[in-house]
Amino acid sequence: MRRRVTLKGHGIAAGLAGALAGPPASSAGLDCGPPPAPHPEADAVLTQAIVSPQLDTNAGTALASAVRRLRSEGVPRAVIVDHAVAAYCPLVARDGSLTLDRQREAVRRFASTLTSLVYDPPDPTQGETAFILSLPVKPALSLQIDAAAAKAGKTRDAWILEAIQARLAGD
Repeated sequence: MRRRVTLKGHGIAAGLAGALAGPPASSAGLDCGPPPAPHPEADAVLTQAIVSPQLDTNAGTALASAVRRLRSEGVPRAVIVDHAVAAYCPLVARDGSLTLDRQREAVRRFASTLTSLVYDPPDPTQGETAFILSLPVKPALSLQIDAAAAKAGKTRDAWILEAIQARLAGD
């Protein structure tokens, strides 16, 4: 089973990583905050993974590979997360097709996915990376999920995963 992270491709070369250290992207309303102190190796590897031409079809693999490489070189986890989000956020901020709410959601989703890649590496015997999905739901739906999970004798997360897998299998 292939898992995919949806990241929109943007035309920026890895060599422009230094340009990302400019002022925070906030012209469209999305404030990316100040960039972290430069870390040339992390900046180059992460920017290349984020702006890869195969981004739409291979994003999870590109990010996972970049994370593995940086971790094997001793780059601290927090540095990887900070630098990847710092590279990604301005790209999203420049995407005029997205509303401010969608821009914020894209950055949150990316940060969540990246954090799971960095802090929850896959078991060496497994070939896949698990992604943590975050989805806002209204309180009434949350209560329905809790009730359905309790009725099935499952945890909330187990019930949600099973419901998604059943729905996908039925398509």
